[in-house]
Amino acid sequence: MLVNVNSALKRDEIRKVLEENENPKYVYVKNLNPMEMQFEVTYADGTDGDPASYAKKLIKSQPWGSVLMVRVLIDGQKFTGGKV
Repeated sequence: MLVNVNSALKRDEIRKVLEENENPKYVYVKNLNPMEMQFEVTYADGTDGDPASYAKKLIKSQPWGSVLMVRVLIDGQKFTGGKV
């Protein structure tokens, strides 16, 4: 599954936080534009969930994360909770 993370600031730090996570595993794919990154997300066997919400939770849990405006969507969504 692909997840798109959009942020004007701290993109390198966001990428590092997500890539260090083990389950789900976020692997950087590419930049979609100067502010938006795309990650391939995989879960360990027998687990699943909402990788977009979890990514946002990981970002917001950082000391600098609570002040960032971040949009995280599953690739193909127009807004959080929308059709994929």
